[in-house]
Amino acid sequence: MSKHVAIVTGCAKHEGLGSAIARALVAAGVAVAVSDVSRKGARTAIESKRRHGFSGAGLEELVAELKGAGGDALAVYGDVSKEKDVISMVRKTASHFGKLDIVVNNAAAPHGGDFNDIVDVPYSELDRVLRINAMGPYLMMKAAVPHMRKAKWGRIVNVASVNGKVGAAKQSVYGSSKAALMQMTRCLAVDLGPDGITVNAVCPGMMMTSRNLSGIVRRVGEKNVEAERERQAARLPLRRIADPAEVASVVAFLCSDAASYVTAQAISVDGGMYPI
Repeated sequence: MSKHVAIVTGCAKHEGLGSAIARALVAAGVAVAVSDVSRKGARTAIESKRRHGFSGAGLEELVAELKGAGGDALAVYGDVSKEKDVISMVRKTASHFGKLDIVVNNAAAPHGGDFNDIVDVPYSELDRVLRINAMGPYLMMKAAVPHMRKAKWGRIVNVASVNGKVGAAKQSVYGSSKAALMQMTRCLAVDLGPDGITVNAVCPGMMMTSRNLSGIVRRVGEKNVEAERERQAARLPLRRIADPAEVASVVAFLCSDAASYVTAQAISVDGGMYPI
């Protein structure tokens, strides 16, 4: 994939899926613009305390890491829920590398008051999650598609979630935002297929990310993290929680020429968490 240029959103967390995706693409020879809303990204209060192995590394450190591995990388900053920021990030990427033909929409709203009973979800939380998780990817695709149409080649991968496929307690907002993203994927695959652009979604299950760990701490407390990890892993056919690199490898495949006949799919990468 040495001829291709990608932008990946939500990359500032060293332990996150976005940074893992950037590493996988660089390893495949793709030039990558990594983006986030700030140098260290949008972290929950738990993540900001750097507990349980959370790193203080951020976007600039990731760029240095990718370049140190022989890759071509650029950091761009912006809020995916704001159209002017999205347009700016896409323009900077295309200007720097001369083109843009891969978009990975990974940025997602950090956990907050949306994880609640419906009567206890503030409107501000509903608005925040839907803007970042659903509107953000739509704006990114809208800004990037003209570059892909010009080249008659493109790859779009939207990071959804298994929670967009099944019901989960107190996740009506988050789950709905990810379900919306999967439907966008299907509709745009139909619209963009004639232009040589594939559009797919990846639906991760549990991963060893800082966000996953912050959720565990929120639910069961800091002292019970390891026990909860073991309980979660025991529910899965593979009996372990995924490393983000395992999900990133699927994203990299979907971005490649090898996936030229794969489009309109929402692929679960969940260790068999939901077998049907």
